[in-house]
Amino acid sequence: MVVDRLLRWLRTADSPVPHRVRTVRRTVARLQARRSHGSVTQFLDDTAAAAALDRAGLHGGLGAAREVDPSVAGAHPTGHPVLSGRSSRPCHRIVALSTYPLHPRQTGGQLRAWHLARALTREHDVEVVAVAVTTEPSRSGRHDIAPGFTEYSVALPQSHIDAETRMRLVSGVASITDIAVGLMWGAIPELVDRLERSLDGAAAAVLVQPYLEPALAGLGGGIGYVCDEHNDEVDLKRGILPDTEGGRWLMAHVEEIDARAIAGASLVAATTDSDLEVLTERHHLTAPTAIVPNGVDTSEIEFVSGGDRKRRRLAVDQTVGTRAGHPTALFVGSGHRPNIEAGRAIIAAAAGMPDIDFVLAGRHSASLRRRHIPSNVHLLGLVDDDTLDLLLAGCDLALNPMEAGSGSNLKLLTYLAAGLPVVSTLVGARGVDAEEAGLVTTELHGLTEGVASLLSSSTVERAATGRRYVEEHCDWAAIGLRYEAIVREYLLP
Repeated sequence: MVVDRLLRWLRTADSPVPHRVRTVRRTVARLQARRSHGSVTQFLDDTAAAAALDRAGLHGGLGAAREVDPSVAGAHPTGHPVLSGRSSRPCHRIVALSTYPLHPRQTGGQLRAWHLARALTREHDVEVVAVAVTTEPSRSGRHDIAPGFTEYSVALPQSHIDAETRMRLVSGVASITDIAVGLMWGAIPELVDRLERSLDGAAAAVLVQPYLEPALAGLGGGIGYVCDEHNDEVDLKRGILPDTEGGRWLMAHVEEIDARAIAGASLVAATTDSDLEVLTERHHLTAPTAIVPNGVDTSEIEFVSGGDRKRRRLAVDQTVGTRAGHPTALFVGSGHRPNIEAGRAIIAAAAGMPDIDFVLAGRHSASLRRRHIPSNVHLLGLVDDDTLDLLLAGCDLALNPMEAGSGSNLKLLTYLAAGLPVVSTLVGARGVDAEEAGLVTTELHGLTEGVASLLSSSTVERAATGRRYVEEHCDWAAIGLRYEAIVREYLLP
């Protein structure tokens, strides 16, 4: 346990010693790659090619043995798949392919994919089978999420993890699981087997991210699919991948996979008009397109304001150690680099706002632990659902100081639905009518002034405005109905 914590700290912590250790490892890895293969690019080519050889052998063994899996769809006398335990009528099976599990739903992409998949099962003639990969063996296996909605999560084998680690070290980036799976999917036997079984007889598919397009093209038999560009992946990865030999190699593959995913799609979905405009111009889109915004389930998010919020604040002080009588600002984020950068910006600004406590929760905050953190900053790391609910109900305001990203921002919608008035950068407010939602918007360098402006206004009125905006424009129930209708129109016979 102690060793695991030490290794995790060395891999992720944002402090001098781990930085130096990671830098040395990457330098050594690049030197070894050049010595053994002549260049980093050739090393990456050879690593991916070795997986392709494994793929060829794997398909020889699995292809002939493929059959309809009763655990995916029940056997029917006619040979057609039917909904297990739901109906005796033939049904449409839609397969969702993802590079991370949808269950349990926690972060932005998971929440979106979960709610959209769930919406497709509203009528009893459709079932959704999600096939995902995970780096956490405890999350692998079959999960019956809801009637007509099942997920099979495949744990990445050690051979894949080792190859991905070698690629990551020479590239100089923290995580490339999505890209690596897209490049080496065929050397993951359980994933190939599960996709073959799930896609056999399926009516359509959904690419939750574009990276499994090569797998769908190889195993899907040409079925139609939705390419859900909930992020502009090319723009997102350009902001993450370093301008190194390995980083440029990875970026080229991201661009190729994304272009193929969009070119072959029966329907391309984006979260905002601006994202769709960029995609249309870059790829000369000819397929049908749709705006499917991000949303929240307002029925699951308690709206807390006024005196109730002040009472919950007492529990926040006791749990987190914030100071009574001082405003508390909340930021929640996953471990993606834009969230880590936002956390750094908050820490930098906190020194100039000593009378305000700043609470940073989520995986991003575990990467920010360093020796010199202002005393008014509280880094909580990953928190459980009960603690997150308490923070949403008891803090005084929320921050969304994003400087990069595409699509609309789910954490922002969650803040608003919970009754938290929000200070956001314009990038963070993308896809939202800031004025109608009651947001205070600012440039990143103006974060201090933005917080002061919000606290000088009626936070109760802003809270009510934000909740009303989300209920009217961003609730998953309404978004799901529109999404289901679009998928039926373009993909289901």
